[in-house]
Parts: sequence; structure tokens; C-alpha cells
Amino acid sequence: MGLMLEYAGDTHVGNVRRNNEDGYAIEPELHLAIVADGMGGAACGEVASELTISTTVEIVRDSKLAPEELLKEAVRESNRRVRQTSEGRPDCKGMGSTVVIALWREGRMWIANVGDSRAYLWRGGQMRQLSYDQNVANELRSNLKMTEEQISKYPHRNVLTMAIGSASEVMVRICSEELESGDAVLLCSDGLYGPVGDPGLEELLSDSRQLEACIGRMIAKANACGGPDNITAVLLRWRDKSA
Repeated sequence: MGLMLEYAGDTHVGNVRRNNEDGYAIEPELHLAIVADGMGGAACGEVASELTISTTVEIVRDSKLAPEELLKEAVRESNRRVRQTSEGRPDCKGMGSTVVIALWREGRMWIANVGDSRAYLWRGGQMRQLSYDQNVANELRSNLKMTEEQISKYPHRNVLTMAIGSASEVMVRICSEELESGDAVLLCSDGLYGPVGDPGLEELLSDSRQLEACIGRMIAKANACGGPDNITAVLLRWRDKSA
């Protein structure tokens, strides 16, 4: 008994930003999906996110490494190319990108992330975050055991502690899960989960019969909550082929 994949994705500039520096890719034949959220002057955030996505697709397509090493190699090469481009183009100095990647093979899925783009697993009516936010807020939460109220008053809580292109060495977070029929995985930028919040995402995922419509409702909700940033979401769902 195998699992069949359904998928949908979309991106929106939001209500405030002029450019959409987010990007995404779904490559079913490579068993790969990506969301990247670029940052940098002028249009260079777009350059960083597009380069991160295209590099990841290239590495996954051409490499025969095992999944975890494959993801690390894709992230390392993305980091190298973004830094190289940043150093070679004065207008793109300091650009970078977050990324969250889903890779699945024979009933198992691996999630890799750098920065604060997220992956959530929806299983049996419950949502769980799979990715690890590499930002100041999460470091305060994890390492200093600060309360959410204390963190909310910290002025630099949303500053990233790691991003593609930010340093010569990049730390990638990886986890894996066995897939079950009915599982859904949401990859998204902070422009979605920030304004909508986890309870809002749970409510939207609870009615995800049509994935395209669910993605549309997510983007509409983020914009209704102000749409302060670019909004990107990819939704993957696995079902028994025999069902």
C-alpha cells in the first residue's frame, strides 16, 4: 500500500510591501517542496530566495546522497552561492534568505530549515510545528527559559540568528517523520503564521478538503490581519492510493 501526494501552493505580496521577496517550489518528481523568504535591499531579497530555491532543486536533482546529507549539501551550496552573489553585486550586499524544505522518500519525510520559515504537520486533527525558529525569541525561550510575556517585551525578538547568506557556515535544522495516510504538511513564511497565529492556522487546516481553496483562505486571512509581510504557503497531503 503506497501513499499518493496532493499539493498546492501560492504566494502574495501582502498589503504593505512593494516587492514579493518570497518564493516557493513544488517538485513532485523530486519528492521536494521549498519555501524561501528573502531579505535585502531593493529587489535583492528576491534574488536570494530565487537562488536558494533553484540551487536546492539542482542539488536534489543531481545528487545521490542520502536524504539528510542531501539536505545539508543543498543548504550549504545555497549559502555559498548567495554569499558569492552578494559579494559580487554591491546592490545586493547583505542579502539573505530563510528556507524550509520538505523531502520525502518511501513513506518518510525530512524537514530542513534555516531561519524562521516554518513547517507544520497536521495529523489526526492536531497541528505540530516541525521546524525550529532560528531567531532571538526562540533562543530566549529555549536557552534562557523566558516566558512568552517576557519575550513579547524584548525589542529584538524577531531578529534572525541564522539565514542563508549571513555567514560562511550555516547551521541547518533537520528532523524526520514517518508519513501516515491523511498527513498534511504546511510550509510557510512568517508573513502567514505571524499575523494568523497557530490557532488561526489550526482552524484553517481543519477544513482543508480542497488544498487550493485552503491556501487561498490562508492568504486571505493573513491579509485580513494586516498583511504586513509577503505571504507564502505550500500544502502537501498524503493519502492511501487504494482509498
